[in-house]
Amino acid sequence: MEISQIQRISFGHFEVLPAQRQILVAGQAAPLGARAFDLLMVLLAQPERVLGKDELMALVWPGVVVEENNLSVQISALRKLLGADAIATVTGRGYRFNLQTSPSPLAMHPVVERPETAPSYKPSIAVLPFTNMSGDPEQDYFADGMVEDITTALARLNVFFVIARNSSFVYKNLAVDIKQVGRELGVEYVLEGSVRKSGKRLRITGQLIEAANARHVWAERFDCELEDVFDVQDRITTHIVMALQPNMRRAEVERSRKAAAPNPQAYDLCLRALPKLQPGAGKLALDEAMVLAQRALQIDPKFGRARALAATVCMARIFDGTGSARDIKAGLRYADEALASADGDPLILSFGGLALGLLGFRAFGLRMLGFRYDEAERAIQRALSFGPSLLDVQYCAGTLKPFLGQGDDSLAHFEQAIRISPLDPSMGNILSGISGAHLVSGRYPEALAAAQKAMQHSPNLVLAHRLATVALGFMGRMNEATVAARRFLELSPTFTVRKYLCVVPYRDADMRNRVAKIYRAVGVPR
Repeated sequence: MEISQIQRISFGHFEVLPAQRQILVAGQAAPLGARAFDLLMVLLAQPERVLGKDELMALVWPGVVVEENNLSVQISALRKLLGADAIATVTGRGYRFNLQTSPSPLAMHPVVERPETAPSYKPSIAVLPFTNMSGDPEQDYFADGMVEDITTALARLNVFFVIARNSSFVYKNLAVDIKQVGRELGVEYVLEGSVRKSGKRLRITGQLIEAANARHVWAERFDCELEDVFDVQDRITTHIVMALQPNMRRAEVERSRKAAAPNPQAYDLCLRALPKLQPGAGKLALDEAMVLAQRALQIDPKFGRARALAATVCMARIFDGTGSARDIKAGLRYADEALASADGDPLILSFGGLALGLLGFRAFGLRMLGFRYDEAERAIQRALSFGPSLLDVQYCAGTLKPFLGQGDDSLAHFEQAIRISPLDPSMGNILSGISGAHLVSGRYPEALAAAQKAMQHSPNLVLAHRLATVALGFMGRMNEATVAARRFLELSPTFTVRKYLCVVPYRDADMRNRVAKIYRAVGVPR
């Protein structure tokens, strides 16, 4: 019998009604986009069979040429609803539906059996960009920072599935249909709001909306001084939790913000720095970000996130090929100082830990500095325990793993990052990480494909060009590798093989030397 002729398919506390193109969660209709539903039907038609990406794309988008990222977005939407284990990724082959189903033919009307205790269910939510009502476009960064902090606070509670701020921000400055946003991001609830900043006075509004029917769940206005902005963020978070998870104790919400609130001026400076760290930002933007982070630390020397930010700038300089030994030493110092004040903050732990693992220097015949892999792993593991739903935590975990030779583990983290932020404008960084993961696992065609996609997202991302060069070299396509090398040397003219061998974080000496051999063969200066 064709799956379209089956009246009802049940698994766990889910029921799929093919004729109505509807999925029920514990008996209640759940929002799911049309393409995601089509994909689910294809997977359900052949349970337990591994379906390749090309096959899935041909079945879900018949006669239409689409990018592979569209498939990843729909896989992510299904996993958000069904759970991370519902669809398994079979590395190098494709996807498989993992849950046991019980189809009911059209002629039968059985009673649907549900487990006595349904699996833990997390409401899904996206925080849209807050409207800047100040009349000054220069204040956009402050409204954006409010959204960043509220998103992070909700994700840290680990009782919601929270879409990362980067994906929500594709709707910035657009007149949006909340129902459409819910479908495109695969979420049940949307928070929108506005910020009016005048001197030290703030007016902040927030509205929590049920996406499927645009029903307002909660709305409130807050008037406060700039110094009280963190209290307002906490109050907004608490309102959302109490509305969607009424059984959660208020004390648990309050414990989610462990660190003391930073100085508002220092906080403001860090908000100004964040947009300057986009993929392929360039030397000038990174220099400006460092100046802002250092000014923040002058105002508030205990501000751990400012130190983590400074360490991240140092890492970006090294990976862009514009950094020096001074950046390595400074980055390690900033990372140590940030981790000393982390106190369970997953963002400090993840970026501080990543800096410990990736920053270092191997002087030939001299003592090695940095590359503190074990400490890096411990810090990022702690970050994962505190904030597994945060995009940056998954990104840092995925970025570190290939340099430790753990390519497949890295892919799992990057896949989770894409689930959290399927429309991320910094996708170039994630795709570069995926390329590096495939590279160390010996999957060179996949490494090349991911690097090329990263370059489409971020044409000036030096790391993506370098990864493409190496993948081509490992595949024996030396003429193309030589062309690719010329391009990354245009972006990073001071790059040399010797500098690479000194600063590349690969733990495996054989991997370092194999890559260096490719660089020499394609004309990279020695």
